[in-house]
Amino acid sequence: MSERIVTNPAQMSANWRVAMSGLANLFLTMHRNFSAPMGLGSTELLIYVTIAVANVQKLMRERCILPGHSGTEILPREWVVPISRNAIAATTGLPRETVRRHVARMIASGLLIEDARGGVTTAIGMIQDQGLEPVLAALLAEFTRTAEGLLRGGVIEVRPG
Repeated sequence: MSERIVTNPAQMSANWRVAMSGLANLFLTMHRNFSAPMGLGSTELLIYVTIAVANVQKLMRERCILPGHSGTEILPREWVVPISRNAIAATTGLPRETVRRHVARMIASGLLIEDARGGVTTAIGMIQDQGLEPVLAALLAEFTRTAEGLLRGGVIEVRPG
């Protein structure tokens, strides 16, 4: 039988400060670790992460992701979904002109590419080219520490099935 991680509402209300502190620290760690190697400010990081998530949405809906597609190998372009600047603005809450300006700068710097199908995608091979594998490993370690703290506080728990 498989197990699931679920929230425990009774313990959440008793541990809001602990839970929020852990989640906020995770957010700040993610922000710092992603921003530094790529040289992105807060607004550009928000835009970049929005694009990266949108680009893999088709793949993430699959029930069974091929081993090569779940790691750091370059995805075939048919699995990458471009996102429009308007969709980025709607998702992030940023003004369209702000999105347009930052996207143009990131295209010029090579972080993003204009997709022939319309919209933008992250540049091909960014995980390898930017040396993000150690960053991702550090983020997973921080996520694990945060989850362990939430488990200890009873905010989340493991249940059967």
